[in-house]
Amino acid sequence: MILSEDGKFHAIFATSSIADAIDYFHRFRIVKPDLKITALFDPHIDNEGNTEYKEEGLVEIIAAYNEQFDQDFKLATHAKFKKDIADRLAHKKSYARIANTPEEQLDILIVVDQMLTGFDSKWVNTLYLDKVLEYENIIQAFSRTNRLFNHDEKPHGTIRYYRKPHTMERNIERAIKLYSGDRVRGLFVEKLPFNLRAMNQTFDEIAQLFQTAGVENFEKLPEDLSERGRFASLFKEFNLYL
Repeated sequence: MILSEDGKFHAIFATSSIADAIDYFHRFRIVKPDLKITALFDPHIDNEGNTEYKEEGLVEIIAAYNEQFDQDFKLATHAKFKKDIADRLAHKKSYARIANTPEEQLDILIVVDQMLTGFDSKWVNTLYLDKVLEYENIIQAFSRTNRLFNHDEKPHGTIRYYRKPHTMERNIERAIKLYSGDRVRGLFVEKLPFNLRAMNQTFDEIAQLFQTAGVENFEKLPEDLSERGRFASLFKEFNLYL
């Protein structure tokens, strides 16, 4: 689910409404009970006529968080609840060494608007979007994933958007053109057909290397160290396309 290095990083899932956020929270807990998930949105009374549903959802979300991480937050201490989530995602203060304790890490944070601006953590790897954004909101939201970790584990952030994908593609192009001065380089990944062709070509090179080394069915590594080094390089390239 989370596009990260063995679950090392965290994801933010942004929705279009509080009702959607609560619904996703319920669905994730049913479908993927092993994931550590919480949700964050404005706790104040709104004008959408769903105040009771919202409050019940918040109480349930906070209770689940308390159970997962042995905390004692309440609706009245929502600000502290939010601060704890931010520190946990950023590995700050008491969570500075949380990378060594996976059971204390948060896998997915569901949000509506919060945490999409002004929050930075090199440990946030992926942003899932089930909402339509425009211009500066796109740039700010996408930037939540742009703090690099190291080239092998987090060479870039990953964005997945689902709602009105064609509209979002157009909006992204407009936002990037406006805020980059129309000079875009290395921003988008290659499309699937390119990656499939590159994988097949790299596999053919790997197969030829093993054949030349007299190894059938990839049952062992070649004896020659230079051939092993070449295989390691090709396999890394293959994995990158994958």
